[in-house]
Amino acid sequence: MQSEKKLLPAAGEAHRDNYYLFLLLECGEAHVLIDFKEYHVQGIALGCILPGQVHHGVPSHNVTGWIMCLDAVFVKDEWKEIFEAIPVSGNSVVVPDAEALHDLQFCFELLDRKIQSATQLSAQHTAYALATALAGIIAELYRQHQAKAFNKRLTSITLQFKMLLAAHLKTVKSPTQYASMLHISPTYLNEAVKAVTGFPAGYWIQHAVTLEAKRLLFYTDRSIKEIAFELGYDDHTYFTRLFTKLSGMPPTLFRANYRK
Repeated sequence: MQSEKKLLPAAGEAHRDNYYLFLLLECGEAHVLIDFKEYHVQGIALGCILPGQVHHGVPSHNVTGWIMCLDAVFVKDEWKEIFEAIPVSGNSVVVPDAEALHDLQFCFELLDRKIQSATQLSAQHTAYALATALAGIIAELYRQHQAKAFNKRLTSITLQFKMLLAAHLKTVKSPTQYASMLHISPTYLNEAVKAVTGFPAGYWIQHAVTLEAKRLLFYTDRSIKEIAFELGYDDHTYFTRLFTKLSGMPPTLFRANYRK
């Protein structure tokens, strides 16, 4: 666990962490790349980066705010579901109102003080309890944001599909199979997912494969053949063609471009 007030990460500092990263921007203009998609944030904003997402900052201007790194063990399952829905909504940023901003700033400041003075075991436990509570407050703000954006039933189906996809990506690549897991028809699955995200289930299956391939290409030195096999493709030439079609460039070129 870590909480501190600082500038956002500098350009070129790429990360793929196994913990949650929560960011509260208080002022300035920031650019952050999350899974190779750029987000431009200005003014007050709350952001969340999930474990496993490749991210790094690009040049920002006079940015100050708070950052909290929190291990997944301190994030309740119901909150994890809310955070996992962030990529579904396509928006990693929430703009808190004045009351919510005050609560967030107070909690970040209090947590920071407790962490700085947590020399005894009891003080450390207090700091972890505060961090867990802060994660819950952030989760509630995201839940409210998501509730305004989407139909609850369709969002629930889409989230369940995305969670199944994350768990079974390497072995299950058919919308029909995912629909069967959810006990709904493939047509209804596609309608629900498209209504929430703008794209059908098949698109997200291909997107998930491509995204994980990009992460592995960027963050590891594994060969194309090894990456293809890890993602469930015995034929690495087919995988290369699929990646090229979906990404607009072959895997080798993608790796070269993003490692410059």
